[in-house]
Amino acid sequence: MSFGEELRRERELRQISLREISNATKIDVARLEALERNDFSCLPGGLYNRGYVRAYCEHIGIDSESMVNAYLLEAQTQAANGGSSEPGLLRGRTPPSTLAANEPAAESARAEGGRRWLIASVLAAALLIVAVLAGWWLLGGRV
Repeated sequence: MSFGEELRRERELRQISLREISNATKIDVARLEALERNDFSCLPGGLYNRGYVRAYCEHIGIDSESMVNAYLLEAQTQAANGGSSEPGLLRGRTPPSTLAANEPAAESARAEGGRRWLIASVLAAALLIVAVLAGWWLLGGRV
């Protein structure tokens, strides 16, 4: 089953119309239909397409990240077969098949960046406190 067929099947199982999704997400019905047809040439490409997939999936209540990966795989397959695809999908981007394998490393890098930011913030606050106390001491406690 293709990406678009899976979207349509999940939507129809939940008895949700494309108009309802369009009203809730503010995505044009024609673009939602293009997603269900796997006709990505009608879409703007890039982050917009992924955002459309995420919004669609979240509205109907299915896992948006797995469907974004399915969308990327479908777009990559279309590009490899000479069909339409998301612009720039194959130029220097990580293929969807390797996204899941790289997730732990990416999560670790995000966590490390968060820890570094926290340490830097604590050090900056400590320096500010020391500066305030030193100023207070130099003025002889008169403030």
